[in-house]
Amino acid sequence: MMIYTEKVIPFENRAGGKGTGILRIAMEDEQLEGRAKAIMSVTLHPGSSIGSHQHVGNLEIYYVLKGEGIFTVNGKSEPIHAGQAGSMNPGDWHSIENTGSEDMLISAVILYE
Repeated sequence: MMIYTEKVIPFENRAGGKGTGILRIAMEDEQLEGRAKAIMSVTLHPGSSIGSHQHVGNLEIYYVLKGEGIFTVNGKSEPIHAGQAGSMNPGDWHSIENTGSEDMLISAVILYE
């Protein structure tokens, strides 16, 4: 059994998005022994977003634990809220924005293709 300490990374205007948030990376590819790229949580403050970006060779899953927002994949936007998940295939352009009045908490897993 191994216990890992998260890496906390505050950010501003991530991937061309707006506002601020915090990445908490629990495990990365080295600790995951090549089975996945990363397991993390993302906090987006009200009005903040992660801009449109892609992961070539990776798929990603967002699971919203708290809050609400707009999830966009390849130009198609949908509302998303706590209790819902969204996924992106390798190469998909995606972004997420907190449209609520409280912090949005997202669990994110990036898997190898």
